[in-house]
Amino acid sequence: MENTEYYDFHTHTSFREGTLLPSELVGRNVNLGCKGLAITDHSDISNLTDAIDGLKRFVDTCGALWDIPILVGVELTGIPPVQIESMTNKARALGAQWIVVHGETLAGGVVQGTNRAAIEAAVDLLSHPGLILDKEAELAAANGVYLEITTRAGHSFSNGWVARCAKQTGAMLLLNSDTHKSSDILDGAQRKRIAQGAGLSSAEIDRIWENSKNILNSLKTR
Repeated sequence: MENTEYYDFHTHTSFREGTLLPSELVGRNVNLGCKGLAITDHSDISNLTDAIDGLKRFVDTCGALWDIPILVGVELTGIPPVQIESMTNKARALGAQWIVVHGETLAGGVVQGTNRAAIEAAVDLLSHPGLILDKEAELAAANGVYLEITTRAGHSFSNGWVARCAKQTGAMLLLNSDTHKSSDILDGAQRKRIAQGAGLSSAEIDRIWENSKNILNSLKTR
């Protein structure tokens, strides 16, 4: 039987733009074989504190009741590139364990320069980075910033490009869902097929799972 285990470091809840309560999000993922999850609701200066405090309250109260680690995260979204570094620092100071920046997806929504600013700020993950430049991917590799292969429609149009850039530059990849609703949650086998469609081999997909495990192990030692 094909392995259906997976990790997901980019998900959303009804705290912001998703449709699922945190408990629903976690429970549905656990049922499908998830072994580690980050909750990363969209944030800017208007809601950053509330977003992090709400997730911390959920994890502190309920996190240990689930069988998987749950990371308190944010996805900084639509903010001016010049503000990304200060917002990243503020999010970490407030207790966010995992910082995502909404990248320059082909679906639009953020201004040019966002990818570069996020990588220079050494965020944890640049989500759906669109047609990221090779020199930006090289910097991501140097700064330890993960690039995303996504299963989400629209954002996934550039998966092949991102996979190619990562292969050429040594940038590290993660495979995430960008879940907004229950139908976005896929098991490990479905996720693997999407990664294969981006041109990744089984060995390269295995390295993505190793990246995911390493993230969780490194957070345990902090």
